[in-house]
Amino acid sequence: MRNSQLIWNNETIGKAIKYLLSRFFDLREGEYKRAFLMQLNIFLIISTLLIVKPAVNGLFIAKFGVENLPLAFVLVAISASALSIYYSRKLVKLTFYLLMRRTLLISVITLIVFGFLLTFNFLEGWVVYLFYLWVALFAVLSASQFWILANLVFNPREAKRLFGFIGAGAIAGGIFGGYLTSLLAPVLGSENLLFVSAFLLSFCLPITRIVWHENLSGKNNPFKNKNKLKEVVESPFQLIRKSKHLTYLAGIIGVGVIVAKLVDYQFNAIASLKISDPDELTAFFGFWFSNFNVFSLLIQLFLTRRVVGVFGVGTSLFFLPAGIFIGAALVLFAPTLFAAILIKMADGSLKQSINKSAVELLALPIPLSIKNKTKTFIDVFVDSVATGIGGIILILIVNAFQLSTSFISLIILAILGVWIFFAIKIRKEYIKSFQLKLKQTSHKKGSKKINIANESVIRGLQNVLENGNEDQIMWVLQKTKEKPNEKLFAPIFQLLKHPAANIRAEALRNLYFHQQKSVVDTAYQMISDPAQEVKISAFEYLLEHHPENRVELMQQFLLDDDYKINAAALLSLAGEMRDNPELKKQYELRRIVAEKVEALKAENDTEIKLFKTKSLLEVIGKGNMPGFYNFIQDGLNHNNEEIVNQAIKAAGLSMAPEFIDPLIQFVSKPQFSEIATLALAQYGVEIITFLRSVLADNTKIEIQRKIPGIVENIESQHSVLFLFELMESEDFQLRNKALTSLGILKIKFPFLYFDKKIVIQRILEEVRVLQDTLSILYLQTKLEQETENPANDLSDARKSLIDLLERRLDGGLKRIFGLLGLKYPNEEINSAYQSFQSNKADIRISSIEFLDNLLDTKLKRVLIPILETTILETLSDTALKQLNIDIPGEKECYNMLLEGNDIKIKLAVLYLIAQLKNPDYLPLIERYRKNKNQKVRDFAEKAFLALQ
Repeated sequence: MRNSQLIWNNETIGKAIKYLLSRFFDLREGEYKRAFLMQLNIFLIISTLLIVKPAVNGLFIAKFGVENLPLAFVLVAISASALSIYYSRKLVKLTFYLLMRRTLLISVITLIVFGFLLTFNFLEGWVVYLFYLWVALFAVLSASQFWILANLVFNPREAKRLFGFIGAGAIAGGIFGGYLTSLLAPVLGSENLLFVSAFLLSFCLPITRIVWHENLSGKNNPFKNKNKLKEVVESPFQLIRKSKHLTYLAGIIGVGVIVAKLVDYQFNAIASLKISDPDELTAFFGFWFSNFNVFSLLIQLFLTRRVVGVFGVGTSLFFLPAGIFIGAALVLFAPTLFAAILIKMADGSLKQSINKSAVELLALPIPLSIKNKTKTFIDVFVDSVATGIGGIILILIVNAFQLSTSFISLIILAILGVWIFFAIKIRKEYIKSFQLKLKQTSHKKGSKKINIANESVIRGLQNVLENGNEDQIMWVLQKTKEKPNEKLFAPIFQLLKHPAANIRAEALRNLYFHQQKSVVDTAYQMISDPAQEVKISAFEYLLEHHPENRVELMQQFLLDDDYKINAAALLSLAGEMRDNPELKKQYELRRIVAEKVEALKAENDTEIKLFKTKSLLEVIGKGNMPGFYNFIQDGLNHNNEEIVNQAIKAAGLSMAPEFIDPLIQFVSKPQFSEIATLALAQYGVEIITFLRSVLADNTKIEIQRKIPGIVENIESQHSVLFLFELMESEDFQLRNKALTSLGILKIKFPFLYFDKKIVIQRILEEVRVLQDTLSILYLQTKLEQETENPANDLSDARKSLIDLLERRLDGGLKRIFGLLGLKYPNEEINSAYQSFQSNKADIRISSIEFLDNLLDTKLKRVLIPILETTILETLSDTALKQLNIDIPGEKECYNMLLEGNDIKIKLAVLYLIAQLKNPDYLPLIERYRKNKNQKVRDFAEKAFLALQ
């Protein structure tokens, strides 16, 4: 009886806990284990850090004195930079999981080794120095690895809901570790705290293993995880360098680190002056580090949202430097322990609360993938360089000039001026990013021009939501989902009545992430919206925000008499539960889909059957349901074009390897080409491996020419490199399409890096081809003019070749302008190209003059003379000599053309040689009888026979 009562009580408590977690943190079935393990993981990592950091600070200052801290900062910077390079190389060779496991294992072993060395006073001075460096590296690397893992484990929707809950573990770990240190340091001694931290950190090893194997091992779709991991290894340096927005963002973070190091030194120096005992100093540091975390938590909970909401991005950026300014001024005039605690509190608490939220808002216009790529670089490299700069400043102040601790406040105040400069600059870039995008989406006839430059960003966005065109509104809705702002709630809510269905649906998807205000009643009403995408958005919202039992709610609508409503309910469920097998089981998703697939057989209404079939295809693809992939396969083979289209979409959504070959076949069919291209792009960067195999098959020329269209939709540096490779192809059309796709990539994903060296090299190659083309064109024109009988087959063959050479000249010029668009502003180059194509000579000359002022000296010297020559009415010996172009002999001319990679010109040359009937050309065409291209072989054979 007692046992059953105990079980009942445990079940009741378990249900109560789940209810509270669901109510306050929105944890759902299938997420509890993942979320708790990840929260525990970061709790242990930060607890470890907050134990070892006070310990190493106390030991270091007691052993070497605070005056040696600046040198330690510099050594930390050098070590972190070396680690960053080494880590990047290892990440390419090893899996992220293996590298993360090794980092944790080595960290645990290192803590134990340092503990023994310090306990037995072995090489004590060296050990303390090395330990200080190790703690600094552990702090940046372990946290960065954890958040990369979190981004892999949780999809974007889960991340937005759960990262706050998981991040609370980091704050709790900071509080726990600091207070534990303050209690244990006087009792155990600073050295023995290392064994406590090693014990805590060791639990991260099994936790990480469980999280990885249950969520990221081979059980899930391989494309999903490969793509996410592949992007982690891409170098972010060029991304930051080419973007003012990212440069200023890295700058403001770097300046913050420099100031933090100066503040840290002041705090340590004043504390060590007042407290001489190492263990008491460790306890002091532990106590106050925990207090700073508590203050940070309180500010985050009760002030951050209000401050950022009321004052906006620009003003919120100044709270942290203002707090440090007050503390620095106090230390300057009264260098007491209270003043040191105050300045450290301003830095420690405001940085992780108001300032962090403001910086997140600054990153809003930057694509999420780019933010993920640059995070580790800024965390490790920028942080380490800034630490080194802070150390050098302190070495000059403390060691070289022997200035007092309070004098450092003057340096802090001066650097705060740089901080404010960056804050002003990045706010302007932030506004500019929105303004530029809004300008790009102002193309619709009659649309209003929206200007946000002279008003706060939030007010500007409100203006766009109220007065913008559909494209502008859609873009703002999509961007503001990443960081909801309650000031935008009202205008977004009004968009639920917008006449465009896609705007209504996107507005509801945006409100999905507003946790503070509910529109449940409105969402209920929108279930009856005539547009199916709005119905789906309504169910997605209710799944997130419905206050009562979601299972009963969805089951009610899954049985609704309106087949469109129950289809929308099923599709919203599928999307929400794609990677959550436990929730799928709870909602019996597999059973429901199986029943609906079976019920289709008995459906007699053609229109209803078509709708249900298309809906089920989307459910299976979106819901990651391999057991029903045969249904998608049947859809791909269906005789109804609408069903085939939906099946292609579903195959792309599934990212299942078995659908790649069928989708590639659909790419060559005109009616399905566009949708199949987008479906293949869903597979991400890993699809490039399969596309290479298509390129190796010479029987798939039409499919090969569609490959650039696939790759231009994949945001990856690998896409850029692959398209540059395609520009080496022998297929003239494939080369041109690859270049067009590179231009589209640059416009779609402006943060991708286009290597200027490769671009210039390609331009110079095109220039050389143009020079050859001009010389050969001149020769062929001259020979044609000398022909006695212009009506024979030889003359026709030569005219055909001249026509192709003129087309090649035009194509080469177009490619050169396309390549210039990868190096210079695309809009300006397009405008110059349109002017260059004009029939009016003065407009063409104006285009060349514009380029003469825009291009680099090297490009200008090579390109401008060529452009000037191509606009001449007729070519002459003089014009070619001015370009240092030699006119080839006829045999050399044909040899040059046959060695090129333009199939049509090769065929025209072989046909012309056949008409010349000159046996001297036999050796020239002999090798083309074995060419890999069938048409070239055929023409070469005919020419060979004609010359016998």
